[in-house]
Amino acid sequence: MALTVFKLQDRLMSFIPSISIPSNAVSFAFKRRLTPRDKLSYWYKLDSNNWSAVYKHKYEKNFKFRAGYDSQVRLGWASIWVGDENGKAREAPMKMKVQFMLQVPQDDVTSSTLMFRCKKRWDIL
Repeated sequence: MALTVFKLQDRLMSFIPSISIPSNAVSFAFKRRLTPRDKLSYWYKLDSNNWSAVYKHKYEKNFKFRAGYDSQVRLGWASIWVGDENGKAREAPMKMKVQFMLQVPQDDVTSSTLMFRCKKRWDIL
């Protein structure tokens, strides 16, 4: 469980410190909207010096690119979403989202993994 102490936010940037209970591990998140289509997020855990960063780019409503790195598992990744990721299923019950993700471990690049995920809602009448 994380407890957010306070949140500083303006139109383009937010800074969110938090404390995990019961371990009392302190961490913070920094999020910056670079443009209306680009966003950068960064998390840092002070007790372990682990960090992660995620870059998001929205090409259009139905096409999104994300890339990131997590120092705890030493893994870089990139994914592409095709489909309305945030849309409501009741408005379009037969819609689908597809994700292609490439994971590249920092220690062994040759064991990279390409994953495919499909989310589809089927309404039964």
